[in-house]
Amino acid sequence: MLATAAAALPHGEGWAFEFKWDGVRALIDVRDDTTPRLTSRRGNDVSAGYPELVAQASGVGDALLDGEIVAFVDGRPSFGRLQTRMHLRAGQDVARAAHEAPVTYVVFDVLRRFGVDLTARPYRERRATLERFAAEHEGWTLSPSFDDGPATEQVAHEHGLEGVVAKRVDSIYQPGRRTEDWRKLRFVRAGDFAVIGWEASPEHPNTLSSLLLAVVDGDQLRFAGKVGSGLSGRAAATVQKRLTARASSAVPGVPRSIGGRHMHWVEPEQVVEVEFASWTDDRRLRHPVFRGLREDKRVEEARGDG
Repeated sequence: MLATAAAALPHGEGWAFEFKWDGVRALIDVRDDTTPRLTSRRGNDVSAGYPELVAQASGVGDALLDGEIVAFVDGRPSFGRLQTRMHLRAGQDVARAAHEAPVTYVVFDVLRRFGVDLTARPYRERRATLERFAAEHEGWTLSPSFDDGPATEQVAHEHGLEGVVAKRVDSIYQPGRRTEDWRKLRFVRAGDFAVIGWEASPEHPNTLSSLLLAVVDGDQLRFAGKVGSGLSGRAAATVQKRLTARASSAVPGVPRSIGGRHMHWVEPEQVVEVEFASWTDDRRLRHPVFRGLREDKRVEEARGDG
């Protein structure tokens, strides 16, 4: 279930408020006779990348949990630190990264418990079940839930968190749907964008300097500008390596040349998260900053609103 972006938190009774965690969404599926499985939003099995979470989930009995994989630095979520682990699957690399950048699974919902499907039950009931689960099993990090929106927003600001998510206490869980029953307020404006190409300077025509971005507009992609800030040497090299194998012709409706720089077009398969100040009048990003690759997002979700 997905949240709808909001400019402000809802008022009135009937809402619960949780912190927005700057991590990667994942389900943990625990069954009595199998190894626990972590699944990304795209349905990919990412268990091999987070063995400590698989070990943590072992032995808790049948359950399907929804939450966020988070890497904390000095008590605050760090998406940059998490990036060092998101694409690793080889055992030795994962073991080293797990030591250098440990992660925490912040759980905020339970969809099945002991074989009983809980998705049709209201949030308040699922929350009560989840709190019992956390009380019965040590070591689980439960996302706090509050009934005071303004106070939650203030605390989130004070602790440098990404934002707040508001959830109707009587709402059922609707898998795969984005509804007004869940609303997210982000303090930093950021969104998801499809990569349609990359550009290089005339002096270094084969070295990535910035990414060309687009958003889904109806059934087409619309050019949204480019981002170079935030792409460090290592990050730029990693992204360029991924994009090289996806070379393509220019995307319809997108400028073939921008400022005399060398353009390299790719199939729009990669999604990235970009922080930005605002939109220009011609719907281009103003002051964009690259935050990271989003392997957990599909291109259809690249709508620029996070």
